Amino acid sequence: MPPPVNAAGGKRFVIADIHGSARTLQTLVEEKIRLTRADQLFLLGDYIDRGSRNARVLDFILNLQATGYQVYPLRGNHEQMLLDAWSRHSVQAASSTRQKPFNIEAADLLDRSGQLSDRYITFLVSLPWYFELDHFYLVHAGFDFSKPNPFEDHQSMLWMRNFRNNTTSKIVVHGHEVTGLRQIVSSIENGSPIIPLDNGCFQGTGLRRIKAKIRKLTSATSAPLTSTRVNCWCRKT
Repeated sequence: MPPPVNAAGGKRFVIADIHGSARTLQTLVEEKIRLTRADQLFLLGDYIDRGSRNARVLDFILNLQATGYQVYPLRGNHEQMLLDAWSRHSVQAASSTRQKPFNIEAADLLDRSGQLSDRYITFLVSLPWYFELDHFYLVHAGFDFSKPNPFEDHQSMLWMRNFRNNTTSKIVVHGHEVTGLRQIVSSIENGSPIIPLDNGCFQGTGLRRIKAKIRKLTSATSAPLTSTRVNCWCRKT
């Protein structure tokens, strides 16, 4: 189900690949973007691993949603890997008389018994694979448009690299593959049909913010919306 048209007339923002960098995310949202309830914030997945504050990232997202902000998170390959590992662990636990702790990189997502918190399981399972907006597709990694049903190809949406071919009339915005700041800015300013947005926050590449006007958007009723701005702002936590 696509996100609703933003009838409130706010801005749209996109953030990619947070990877446990909770302070970066919070500072970007609260101090740089200054997100309001009239705005829409889209997140392109990979909220966990590599950074150390995985639970704080998920809690921040969940709290924004619970307090009336229009926040739409997508599924990344790291969320899917966690769900797959949890599924295997659950099967093994069901056949064992002794409960074993769940061993994962994002250990702060576990409860006191060493199991993945139900709150996070519910959140992870609910994550969609992509969003279709009026002029954009948002996805974690990319689409393989050589396949007959690219929007059902979950493997490519989560894992694809070297995504270079967009055969649609919409701009595809994605994360997943670390891209240099200059190339990201160039793709936005030149109206590229594919915009990569992962600037390698987990690598400690320093403070980065990209703020570029893409195009004027209109809602289904032709009410003007504020120009979409794509943001990628990275800092070592």
